[in-house]
Amino acid sequence: MSLNVRIGPAATDRANFIAEASLAAPPENGGAWKTIDAAGNVTPSQIDDVVRAMWRDGAFEAVDAAGNVTPAQFDDVDGELRVSWHVAALPAGEERTYELRRADAAHDERRGIWLDDQGENGRVVVYYGGILQTIYHYGLPNYRPRFAPNVAPSGRAGSGVGATDGSQPKSITDDGPPDHTWHRSLWYACGDLNGVDFYLEPAAMEQGYGPHVGTGYGRIVHRSFDWIVSGPVWGGFQQRAQWVAPDGRVLLDDVRRFRLYRLRGRVRLWDIEAEFTPPGEPVTFGQTNENALPLMRVADIIDEWDGGTMSLSTGATGSPNCFGQRAAWADCSGPFTRAIGQEPEIFGIAMLDHPSNRNHPSAWFVRGYGPVGTNLPFFDGALTLARGETWELRHRLYIHQGYAEEGGVAGRFDEYANPAPATVA
Repeated sequence: MSLNVRIGPAATDRANFIAEASLAAPPENGGAWKTIDAAGNVTPSQIDDVVRAMWRDGAFEAVDAAGNVTPAQFDDVDGELRVSWHVAALPAGEERTYELRRADAAHDERRGIWLDDQGENGRVVVYYGGILQTIYHYGLPNYRPRFAPNVAPSGRAGSGVGATDGSQPKSITDDGPPDHTWHRSLWYACGDLNGVDFYLEPAAMEQGYGPHVGTGYGRIVHRSFDWIVSGPVWGGFQQRAQWVAPDGRVLLDDVRRFRLYRLRGRVRLWDIEAEFTPPGEPVTFGQTNENALPLMRVADIIDEWDGGTMSLSTGATGSPNCFGQRAAWADCSGPFTRAIGQEPEIFGIAMLDHPSNRNHPSAWFVRGYGPVGTNLPFFDGALTLARGETWELRHRLYIHQGYAEEGGVAGRFDEYANPAPATVA
């Protein structure tokens, strides 16, 4: 017995992406789900029961009309049963149907997304196809959780794509660069949250920077993980943390989600989401440029000061022309690897602003030396949340080969903002 799923149509051509269908909805034909045993007896069922009975344990795959096979992955991390699979191509206006079935053998975890929670070290190590992709540092003594490194899929940089020289994976973001040691690769922070600095760190004082406000530094403290998932199609986690002032007051409850998708070729794509909710007193995100909501510090090797190019979805280029401008996405691309006698490899990283975010499209905080991110309180005014009110931020990160146009950043945003419908057939 098998199950069919359908993807499409979409208004634009799509390629190399992950489809996700909910199994909570009824069949497309308007009928009811049912189980038929070997004797032909029919029993009304919930699709959740049907799937759990047939596919819950084991490995799965999706097969298209041409017989092409790709791994499939079931999950119910948010309480709703879903299935995800890779789609190689979906021309505009067309649909694709896949048969979901049990695979003959278990998927090789080295070819998927694998997360290793090292609680004793306060970090989650994330592998992509068996190669280090990123590390999420969440434990003490970190003042702010962060993703570092964020490895670009360059063969010359040792990321596992054709590397033969024994070199190490190379990050496209910088963690704690000498000029701003408190810049943490890819992270969330706020320079003034109810008069508490959750942006700078004590090490900043060595460079002549005291707390932006107040007399101490706040910490974002890890509390727990709701779930950590590894799989052939995607892997990720949901974390609970709290923003704690120096006097012990909890100013924010913080729920974060991370999902990294297994695509094909020399690209990396992942989502980060955060929900900020004050459990007690109202909180105000101050109107300061020292916010990371979120922020990435692009590696010096590709930043504008070192020959890279900053660009926005509007067509603006160059950090002076991009700073403070509203756009659906921002990208920084440049020469990522250089070798004598070889042309440099161009790689870039883009941050995509989801249409559901407040005041989308966001105004961008970008500088030629590497910071790129959204900062709503700075550009749109201080933001106050009442007790129990939630501010949700959703962003997608995309590492690509070539500059923004060549790397297809615009198409990736369209895919993010307008996902092709996926249904159970």
